[in-house]
Amino acid sequence: MRIRPEVSVIAALAVAGTATLWMTASSTPSAEPQAKAAGSVPMAQPAPTDSAPAAAPAVSPEVRDLLISAAKTQSAANLQYFAYADGGMSHRPNLAFVWETVGEVEHQDHWTREVTMAGLYSGTDNAANLRTAIAQAKQSAKKYADWAARFPGNSTAAAELRAAAERQTGNAHLLTQALSAHQNPAQIPSGPPVAKVAIKVSKSPHYSGSLYNVLTGDMDSALETAAWNWAQYDAVARTAVNTGHAKLAALFGALAAQERNETWPGLSNAAGYVNSDAMNLKTSIASEQAAIDMYTRYADQAEKAGDMATATFFREVRGDETGHRDSFRAATTELLKPTGQK
Repeated sequence: MRIRPEVSVIAALAVAGTATLWMTASSTPSAEPQAKAAGSVPMAQPAPTDSAPAAAPAVSPEVRDLLISAAKTQSAANLQYFAYADGGMSHRPNLAFVWETVGEVEHQDHWTREVTMAGLYSGTDNAANLRTAIAQAKQSAKKYADWAARFPGNSTAAAELRAAAERQTGNAHLLTQALSAHQNPAQIPSGPPVAKVAIKVSKSPHYSGSLYNVLTGDMDSALETAAWNWAQYDAVARTAVNTGHAKLAALFGALAAQERNETWPGLSNAAGYVNSDAMNLKTSIASEQAAIDMYTRYADQAEKAGDMATATFFREVRGDETGHRDSFRAATTELLKPTGQK
């Protein structure tokens, strides 16, 4: 499986040095799909044992929900495009580079700014982030179990969903232990072992209709949930590093690796999600068009709510998504030729 080599959170942050800044809520603009129900996403809450509480979002609850909904599409897009790159890497490295580059922008730029503006995670309060992660793990376990019940009991999809539910239940337990002991590093548990799952390229999806949508859909699907969990663990690991909690960072990092390298590819393979480069490009173009439409709606809704800063931000991201769509369109004619063919 060609996912970027795992780099330790500590080493990565020694280079980046900016995580605390972006984890602080801000409504200043810089410059995928129907709106998701984001109201159930827990927000980091102050903890008396840490030095500073989570920053309150500088946006209204309505706009916060829009930001979280948009962020969910961005973490999903990152893993989607890296999986497509993985499928085409052996014979079309230039096309793989385009997918990886777009995936990086979706996560490092768009996702990061959206969760920052929403005040979703704390840049200083590990206890608050642990509570948020525990709640999300429990919610994910229930979702996966409920989704598994919709598939034939002996199907690969049901087995993968049940395994994902079990992992999330175990993660909630580990995170609860860490919350009780996070000021005592010796008692913080180690992360689970991660079995890296190789992305499989399928000739066509293994399901259709509502069952395929459960696994891969734009709204509240299994793949979206795994991607959201990965991005969350990755983000809060950075706070743990920046506040001197290396063992807690290692736990979060292991959970992030589990979501990215085990849960997401296992579910993708069960769905038959990664197909030929031509099919994947067609899906990529549709995903970016859906993102353009979503950001158009969200910008209008934010403006109607009186939040011109967020409306401007959404319109700027829409411009990025338009460029991504056009790049994927160009790739269908410029980069689909076999290696060596002119």
